[in-house]
Amino acid sequence: MAKHQTSLLRTLLLSGAAFIAVGLVPAAADDTSGAVETVVVTGTRIPRPEADAPNPVVSLGSADLQHSGATALTDFLKRVPALGGSFGNFETSGYNTPAASDASSLAGLDLLNLRNLGYIRTLTLIDGHRSVSESTGSAAVDTASIPITLIDRVDVATGGASAIYGADGVSGVVNFIMKHDLEGVHFSVQGGTSHSGGAPSTLSAISAGHNFDDGKGNLTLTYENGYQGHLFFTQRRFTRVGGEAFLVPNPNDLTDDPNVPDNIFSTDVQFIYSAPTGAIDTNFDFKPNFVGSGATYIKGNRKIGDSSALGSSGMPYAEDLQGDFQPLERRNIAQANAHYDFSDHFKISGEFKYANVDSSSLETAPFDDFAMIASDNPFLPLNVVNKMNKNGGGYAMLSEDYLQLRGIERVKRQTYRGVLDVQGDIPNPSFLDKFRYDVTYVYGQTNVDDIQVNNRITDRFFAALDAVTDPGTGKPTCRSNLNPAAVPQDLSYVDNLYGSTIFGPVFSDTSSIGPADFGRTFTPGPSSGCMPFNPFDPNFDNRASIAFMTQPTHTLGTIMQNVVTGFVSADIPAFQDMGMAAPLSVVLGGEWRKESSQSTPDAIEQGNDAWISGYGPVSGQFTVGEVFGEASLPIIKEGFVNELTIDAAVRQSHYSTAGDSTSWKLDAVLSPFEGLKFRATDAVAVRAPNIGELFAPTQTLFESLNDPCDRTQINSGTSFRPANCKALFQALGLPYNIAKPPNLGTGATTQVSISSNSALTPETARTITAGVVITPPDTGVTFTADWYRVNLTNAIEALSSQIISQECVDLSTIANPFCAQVTRTSAGFVPGAVTNVDSKTINVANFGTSGVEFTANWHKDTTDWFETNYGAFDFHLIGSYLNTLTRRPIANEAIEEHANEEFGGEDGTPAPRWQANLDIVWTLDPWSVDWNVDWYNGVLITSRQTAADQPDYVEAGRLYTAPRFVHDAQVSYTFDEQYQAYVGVNNVFYQKPSYGQNGYPVGPLGRFYYVGVRADLDF
Repeated sequence: MAKHQTSLLRTLLLSGAAFIAVGLVPAAADDTSGAVETVVVTGTRIPRPEADAPNPVVSLGSADLQHSGATALTDFLKRVPALGGSFGNFETSGYNTPAASDASSLAGLDLLNLRNLGYIRTLTLIDGHRSVSESTGSAAVDTASIPITLIDRVDVATGGASAIYGADGVSGVVNFIMKHDLEGVHFSVQGGTSHSGGAPSTLSAISAGHNFDDGKGNLTLTYENGYQGHLFFTQRRFTRVGGEAFLVPNPNDLTDDPNVPDNIFSTDVQFIYSAPTGAIDTNFDFKPNFVGSGATYIKGNRKIGDSSALGSSGMPYAEDLQGDFQPLERRNIAQANAHYDFSDHFKISGEFKYANVDSSSLETAPFDDFAMIASDNPFLPLNVVNKMNKNGGGYAMLSEDYLQLRGIERVKRQTYRGVLDVQGDIPNPSFLDKFRYDVTYVYGQTNVDDIQVNNRITDRFFAALDAVTDPGTGKPTCRSNLNPAAVPQDLSYVDNLYGSTIFGPVFSDTSSIGPADFGRTFTPGPSSGCMPFNPFDPNFDNRASIAFMTQPTHTLGTIMQNVVTGFVSADIPAFQDMGMAAPLSVVLGGEWRKESSQSTPDAIEQGNDAWISGYGPVSGQFTVGEVFGEASLPIIKEGFVNELTIDAAVRQSHYSTAGDSTSWKLDAVLSPFEGLKFRATDAVAVRAPNIGELFAPTQTLFESLNDPCDRTQINSGTSFRPANCKALFQALGLPYNIAKPPNLGTGATTQVSISSNSALTPETARTITAGVVITPPDTGVTFTADWYRVNLTNAIEALSSQIISQECVDLSTIANPFCAQVTRTSAGFVPGAVTNVDSKTINVANFGTSGVEFTANWHKDTTDWFETNYGAFDFHLIGSYLNTLTRRPIANEAIEEHANEEFGGEDGTPAPRWQANLDIVWTLDPWSVDWNVDWYNGVLITSRQTAADQPDYVEAGRLYTAPRFVHDAQVSYTFDEQYQAYVGVNNVFYQKPSYGQNGYPVGPLGRFYYVGVRADLDF
C-alpha cells in the first residue's frame, strides 16, 4: 500500500475510534433540523444536500423516463453520452450477439457500459445496493430485470465509485433509485409499433401501496409486464438481400493505385463457398461448379478476396451475416416493498423481487464450407449426378448455409432478489452527533436456461443428408435406414485425392466428428426415425427431417450472491470547535460478500455433438471481506470564500481468489462565491477477475477471420505488418513476397480456442476529474463541466481472434505474446494460413480515456416574459467531448488511439468525438409537450491507423458514418388530476442507418409510434 494511502486509512480509523463498525449500504437520512433536506446521494454515504455532491453525477428522473416512452432501460440511458456504448436489444440479439470469454451467453441482455471501458467494469446498483448478475461468470446486471415503472431516478456517477461501493465499478456506477412509500393504486398501460412493421411493444404495470400506523409503516406491491416482438432483417428494405451494402476490396485496385479506392461498398457480394441452395464442387478443386437446382454456378468477380465474390451464385452476405435485429422478449416482474419504523432507533425495511425475462432471437444458419455428398442422392439434379460420376468418382463436395435450419437462441432468466435493512439512531456520546447505524443483507439468485431451440445434431444431420432411394418404395430414405452399418462419406476422401491431410476423417470442415462417432446420438436402422433431408430445394417440405436432426439443447446456470454490509456514521463536533466550518462527518464500515456461479451444458453440447456445442461446465466462487471509511470535512463555509470542503474514502479488500487490494478517493469542493463551485476527484479503483475469467474451460468455436497477412489485408495495418508477416512465414520455412502476398483464404472459417486464465491478477484504474458548477442566482440555470482522465493498468482482456491475429503482426516485433496465440500451418491446402487462434483471457498493459462531460439545465416560467401564463419551459442538455481513447497492447509498444472510431470502445462499441442530448419540455396544465434531440458526430468506419496509412482506403465520402440526429416527441394530457393520456413518436424524421451499416448511428427499427395512459388513484 502506498504511504499516502496508509496515512489516509489511519486518519479515518482514528477519527472514528469511539465506535466499531460493520456494514456498507446507504440509507436516506432523515435530518429535519435544518431547512435544507439532506440525503445520501450516489457516490457517497454521508448525508448532505444533493446539490453539494463532490462527484460528477448525471441524474435522469422518472419524468424523463416517462417522456421518452421507453420500454427498454438501456436504450433510454444511451441518452447519457457516458453510456452511449451500452448494449441494448440490437447489440445482443441474432448475429450481433457478442461472444463472452466466460462461457456465458449475452443473448437478450441489456448491459450498461460507462465511457466505453466495457460492461464488466460498470457497477449497477439498486438503491445503493448490489444486484445479482444475470450472466453466468460475470457481475453484469441485466437492466431488463429492473421494473421501469418503479424507478424514481437514475444516477450516473463516474468517479471514485470503487472506494464507496467496492469492485466492478472501475469506470463508475449506475444507481437506480426506486420509488418508496407509495400510497394508493398506480397503473400504466402503453403500446406501440414501428412505422415499417415489426417489433411491436407493450408495457403494463400496477402498484398498490398503503401507509399505516400514522405513516410509520408502508406496504407496496408491484407487478410489471413487458412484451417486445422481434424484428427480422428481411423486414427492412435497407437490410435485406440487395438492400444492405458491405465494404469489400475493390476489384479495380489490384495494383494499389493511390488514385483508386482500396475498398468499395456493394449490395451484391457473396461468400463463394456456399449458396442458398448449395454450392456443389464436382472437380474437388474447391471451386463450385453447380448450385442445387442444377444450374451452373456463376463465379462472378472473385478479385475481392479468397472467399468472396461480386455477382456470383454464392451466399449473399446479408443472408448469412444477419438474423433478428431485436429479440422476442417477455418480461414479468413482481416486487414487494415494506418498512416499519418501530422507533428512531430501530427501523426495518425489506424488499423482494422476482423477475422472469424470456428472450429469443433468430441467429445465423449452420453451415458447412465442405461436406461430402454421394451421387446416388435422389435430390440431386441428373446433370450434377453425371458430372459427379465422371469427375469425382461418384462424390462431390457440398458447401451450404442451411437456411431452413436457422438457429434460434432462447434464454430464460429468473432472478430472485431480497433485501433486509435495519437502521436507526444510536444515543450520542458527548463527543459525537447524529450517531447512526445501518446493517443490510442482500441475497440474489439468477437461474438461467440457455436453449438452442433447434440445434443441429451432427451425426443425425449427416445421416439425413446421406439420402438414397428406397428400392422397396421408390421414395427417398436415409442410407442408414437400409444399412445400419453404412456410414456417410467423410472428408478423408479429399485427403486421399491430394495425398496429404487437409481435413482428416471428419464429416465437414466445421465438424470435429467423423465415422468413429456416427450413431452416437441415435441407433442407425429402420426404426431410427431418420428422415432424408433435401438441401437443394427451398420449397421442399423438410419438416420431418428437421424434427429428426435437430433438438433443443440446454445450458443451465445458477448465479448466487450474498452480501452482508453495515456501517455507522456520525458527526464529530470537536472539529468545528477547532475552527472548521462544520463538524467532521465520518462513516466506518465493513462488508462480506460471496459470489458463486455455475453453468452446465447438457450431454449433447458437452460431447461436441451439435452445431452449437463444445462447451464444458463452468463453476467457481469467491468471497471478499472489506473494511472501508469515508470522511467529509467542511473547512470553510461562508468565510472569505463561500465553501471549502475536503472528502476522502478508502476501502481495503481481501479476495479469496485475488488477494489484497486497496481503493481510495480524495474529493475537494471550493466555492469562491455563491453561484460558482469548483470540484475535483482523484481516485484509484481495483477490479478483481470474475469467475468466468478465472475458471471457464476451453471452448472450441469457429469464426470468420481476415488473415492480416493475406494480399487483401497486408496494407491495412501498421508499417510493421509486411515485415512481420514475412518473418512468420520464414519461421515456417515458407516464402513470402511482400510485393505480391499470397492468398490465405481471408474470410474463411477458422478454429478459435477461447479460455479463461487462473493466473490473472487484478486491474487498477486511476481516475482524475476536475470541474465547475455554475448556478447564477435567480436565473434557474445550472451548468456543469468536468474534465476526466482514466488510466487502466494491467487490464484484463479477452481479445477476439481478429484482434489477436492483427496485434501479432502490427507490433514492432513478432516476439510478442499475441503471436504465441496464433497457429499457422506449414503444409495443407493453404500453406501459411491460420489454423487456430488461442483467445485466452490475459492481463495486457493498459488503456485509458479522457475528455470533458457537461450538463446545462434551465427552468423558465413564461410569466417572466409575458403578462399571461403560457406555461413553463425546462431545458436539459447532456453532452461530452471524447479527447482520447487509447490502448497499449503490451509494455514498450506504441499507444493506439481509438477515439472517433466505429469500433473504438473496449467491447467494440462506437466512440464518437462529440455527443449531446437536448430535452425540451413545455408544460401548461393540463398539457405537456416533450421534444428530445439525440446527436453525435459521424465516426471512422476503420481504425485511425488504417485511415492514416491508407488515404485511399475507401471511396470519397464513405470514410465516416453519418452523424446521429434523432428526434423524439411526446404530448400528454392530464385530466381529473389522476389520469394522464399520452402519445409519442420516436425517430420522428425516420433516420436510417448509415450507408453500409445496419445499426449505426441508429438502429433499423425506424420511426416508432406509441400511446399510453397512466393513473394515480387514492384508496
